[in-house]
Amino acid sequence: MPELPEAEYMVRRLVECATGVRIREATVLRASLIAPQSPDDLAETVRGRKVVGYARRAKNVLLHLDRGWTLRVQLGMTGHFYWVPDARVLPRFTRVWFGLSNRAALVFEDARTFGNVHLHRTEELAAVFADYGPEPLDEGFTWQQLKGSGARAKGPIKPFLLDQSKVVGLGNIWAAESLYAARIAPGRAIPEMDDAAWKALHRAIRKTLSAAIENTFRVTRSGEEFPEADLLACAVYGRLGEACRRCKGPIERFVQAGRSTFHCPACQR
Repeated sequence: MPELPEAEYMVRRLVECATGVRIREATVLRASLIAPQSPDDLAETVRGRKVVGYARRAKNVLLHLDRGWTLRVQLGMTGHFYWVPDARVLPRFTRVWFGLSNRAALVFEDARTFGNVHLHRTEELAAVFADYGPEPLDEGFTWQQLKGSGARAKGPIKPFLLDQSKVVGLGNIWAAESLYAARIAPGRAIPEMDDAAWKALHRAIRKTLSAAIENTFRVTRSGEEFPEADLLACAVYGRLGEACRRCKGPIERFVQAGRSTFHCPACQR
């Protein structure tokens, strides 16, 4: 499942491969992924538009077009957005693609079709993302801001980190990894978090996500490869029964809010 590091990887690969390209045509192969917009309206609006920049907001890839339009690609569970050199050979699960010059294309591939592609006026994006929390890697993201997001929360810390209105982009894997790095138990109640814990968690989130982005580039050779987070060298995620790298005790797993949580009960308190 794409999380913040994978989305950031996709954006940086697009910058490398497809800066300044112009969209020649748009083809929608799964209309439900752009609803309620229509394939014809989408194609007509983007035809001839130049891509003036790429960006990321949470787990959304943004293509800023000239004349004030932005394509927003929400990756969902299996979405992957990337440049291919020849649109005559499209990936198996292509759902929407944008033809460029010289037969190249920008492709949205999504095996399970939980993602979507929508066209917005760029000026509308603030409203589109109004309910999103802060970006954890932004310069302005502070431990006080993270603590403030949990001011009225009562539940455990791990599900809190998955709430995109509190802080965006972590997802199940990197929430677990950040808590491990901060030595905080995933079941710790938020009211029990003191300033030292919030500071440690803030540092761990930023350090963990930055390392995950670097590792994604390390294990993924080209933009066409899907960067799978669970292939990275995680400290706890997916390591049930294996030895903790700090204390050598066994990694355990339990279910929180319907999601698997991996942790070290000895190290995380």
